[in-house]
Amino acid sequence: MAKFIKFNVVNTSDAANLLLQGTRLVNVDHIGDISYNAATGAVTIVLTAPAGAFGENTGTAGISGRIITAIATTNTTGAAGVPTITAGASAPDKAIYKAMTANPGGIVSSAQLGVDQAATPLQMYWSTYVVSTSDQI
Repeated sequence: MAKFIKFNVVNTSDAANLLLQGTRLVNVDHIGDISYNAATGAVTIVLTAPAGAFGENTGTAGISGRIITAIATTNTTGAAGVPTITAGASAPDKAIYKAMTANPGGIVSSAQLGVDQAATPLQMYWSTYVVSTSDQI
C-alpha cells in the first residue's frame, strides 16, 4: 500500500481556479471513511486523528473532524457535469480504494478516474478539492 494518495485537480474555469489546479496528497493512514454522492459527484473523505483532530464539540454535542470533499466532473472547466454511474464499481470513490491498495511499499499512488457509464462514456476529472471541518461526523 502506498503512503499517499494523489489527486490531480483540473479546473480551467477562471484564473482563480487555475491557481488551485494540480496535485493534492492525502496520507493513507489518515483516511477513516470514503463515500460518494452520485447526485452531485462529490466524494467525501473523513480524516482520522491527528490530521482530523477529532474532538467533542460541546456546543452541538457532536464529534468534529476534518473532511476532504473532491468533486468528480466530466469536463475540465469545473462546470456542472456529474458523471453517469450505473454500477458502483465505476464510481469515483472506487478510484481512491484502488489507489489505497496499489503500489505495495510505494510512496504515492494516484486516484485516477476513468470514464463514466453514459451512453457515450466521458472522461472524469477531479475538479475541486476542499478541506473543511465538520461538527457532526
